[in-house]
Amino acid sequence: MRAFMIVVAAALVFAAQAAVADETFVWYYGVGAGDFMNHPPVFTGAMDVGGDIEDGSWTITINDAGWPVTPPEVRYQYIWNTFFAPNYVAGTPSVWTGYFDTAHGLPALNTIAIVDNTFGGTMSGVCSVQIEVQDLDNDMVLDPGEFCTGSLAGIVVIIRDGTGVYDGMCGTGNYYGTYAKECPGTLESWNFGMYLWLDDCSTATEHTSWGAIKALYQ
Repeated sequence: MRAFMIVVAAALVFAAQAAVADETFVWYYGVGAGDFMNHPPVFTGAMDVGGDIEDGSWTITINDAGWPVTPPEVRYQYIWNTFFAPNYVAGTPSVWTGYFDTAHGLPALNTIAIVDNTFGGTMSGVCSVQIEVQDLDNDMVLDPGEFCTGSLAGIVVIIRDGTGVYDGMCGTGNYYGTYAKECPGTLESWNFGMYLWLDDCSTATEHTSWGAIKALYQ
């Protein structure tokens, strides 16, 4: 998976070099863990080596307003029925995709916080979370072992409240990676690469860009 993310990162670096001159491209590898059974689900961890930011931390908090909290089997079934089961795509193999965003049932987007100790600063914003589960035998039934590993992705919007080197900056980004559960438990480890395109949104000339970024999730 790391080799795949390096290829993706290389492509994104090329795209960033073709972008406007005053745009800042930042990327990092994130490793950590969390559990959808917790209220709220908080996934957090550290930066891994290989990106621009190698010392720091990240936190993604899933907006679970309205979800049942207990008992755990009811909460688990609610998450599956609401976010995964309706999104089945036949293929080789077939997949369910869980979309955790406002278009698929969340009242508001998930929050993200990034601490950069490499360059000195913090960022925050909102993000979507997309989790893919393979139906290995293509029987349209979630079998034991099928929800233990899979792919992870999402879209990120960084809002204009950063500190340090990110003071006054905003922008958009995305991330790609994998998840692995401690089956039959529900604790998940996440491993991903996140890529951010940031602009100076502190001046009057950047108000249009800031408005366009906010409109992405309104």
